[in-house]
Amino acid sequence: QYQAIVPMGKLPAIQEGDWVLSESEVINEYLEERYPEPPLLPQGAQERAQVRFLCRFHDLYLEPPVRALFAQVDPAKRDAERVSLLRQDIVRRLGQLAQWARPQPYLLTPSLSLADCGPLVTLPLAGAVLSACGQALVLPDVLQRWLDAASQHPAAAQALLPWHQATQAWLYPKEVR
Repeated sequence: QYQAIVPMGKLPAIQEGDWVLSESEVINEYLEERYPEPPLLPQGAQERAQVRFLCRFHDLYLEPPVRALFAQVDPAKRDAERVSLLRQDIVRRLGQLAQWARPQPYLLTPSLSLADCGPLVTLPLAGAVLSACGQALVLPDVLQRWLDAASQHPAAAQALLPWHQATQAWLYPKEVR
């Protein structure tokens, strides 16, 4: 049913009437243009480019190895070596993100920006999925401090709560009941 609406079958997607849009970065940019207050992109061209760079880095390099772990959640189908390799890639990417992050208190800006959106989901997801696969993930200090602060933003907290509950129900279905 979902693929009848979103042919690629990818999450997330938004629908307004008959119009459908998918791909996180495109959706975020559309929403920024449609609802410009509060702004999620800084004013300066260089600052906007840095935010867009972190969005692209997240979508192309950080999130894919986390998503690749999804196939490893079922212990009967788990390949421990694959999990270990994906964890190494995630740790490497988190190291890169930590070098670029300039929390003020958000990744690059004094207010929530588009650069915060993907990592606010992906970093906790990486930890949760790796934990379900029997591996630990310790975030670099700068990213843990950022995550702690950014997760408290009222809009982020409101959006993250149902996502967190759904993630726990997926990873630990017997414990949630």
